Amino acid sequence: MTGVPGAEAALAPVRDALLARARERAADVRADAEREAAATLAAARREAARILDEARAAGRADGAAAGAAERSRTRNQARTVVLAARRRAYDELCRQVRAEMRALCAGAGGPETVRRLKATARRRLGPAARTAEAPGGGLVARTAHAELDLSADVLAERAVAALGAEVARLWDTR
Repeated sequence: MTGVPGAEAALAPVRDALLARARERAADVRADAEREAAATLAAARREAARILDEARAAGRADGAAAGAAERSRTRNQARTVVLAARRRAYDELCRQVRAEMRALCAGAGGPETVRRLKATARRRLGPAARTAEAPGGGLVARTAHAELDLSADVLAERAVAALGAEVARLWDTR
């Protein structure tokens, strides 16, 4: 969606609603991810401490090397768990935004949303643009030489992408 006068303004209410919902969902998902990451890191630290204590009891020389290797392994495991939690958080955010966009297209405000999408398609592609309902909501507009995908799923992807660096705050613990 680039360079068409009025398209940005026409989609502003939809984008704003999606961004507001995405921010709410992002806050919930972030809180869940932070709790999961904190618990995982605490467990990993306890496990590393336990392993280190056992290594020291077995002997300083062998224990130091084994402890270092085990701490490294534990840190790697913790990092893997944290990254997986971040991925789940991001995937959940995307799922929720998709669901919200589909609801906007299908709910009580659906006809108005579709009307706005059609108006945007015609402004961007011209009055000859033909529109067809997209699976899951929204629409796809076509002319002989162009296609514009305004489906609920694509609009949801764009809304999440528009969050930019805000999405990274899901797992920023500072």
